[in-house]
Amino acid sequence: MPSVAEARCAAAASALPEIVTKPAAPSGVSTAPVPLGTGYPMADERVREEMLRRQQAANDAFRQRGTLEPDTAAGARACATEVLKGLNLLTAGGRDEPDEKAVRRAVTATGLTDVVVRPPGRLDLGPGDGLIFAGWTGRACVFGSVRDEITVEIGTRIADGGCLPAPD
Repeated sequence: MPSVAEARCAAAASALPEIVTKPAAPSGVSTAPVPLGTGYPMADERVREEMLRRQQAANDAFRQRGTLEPDTAAGARACATEVLKGLNLLTAGGRDEPDEKAVRRAVTATGLTDVVVRPPGRLDLGPGDGLIFAGWTGRACVFGSVRDEITVEIGTRIADGGCLPAPD
């Protein structure tokens, strides 16, 4: 594997082997071909519903993430832990939700690069309030949201190449 400049938080993580499971396929996903034009109205309606569901899934495919390698996941988890600690300090003691600058400082302080902090847009998953953020470890994304509660996740870049969908 070529040498990759990693964020301080990822490089500091021990590279103990961990088991990483692949995400399960969404429920109800079938790869079997669907017969068309059976002549039965109920069957044809089911075919149209299945085709619509598949088209909708394809429309959202740009947000899909791949599976992280175990050593990459270990470094990303270490970064996610540091990000969570920093963000929790911003809201400790009943303080108001932090602003974009404070969240950017907390995420950047971990050593992550390509940090993005912004309000959620139309293409982002989840509620439309608070702030979302993402940063790059050098091999993985650390991303999440700051709302009433703080969420921090890890993953690969999404299919369109970034850690978050482009803002609208």
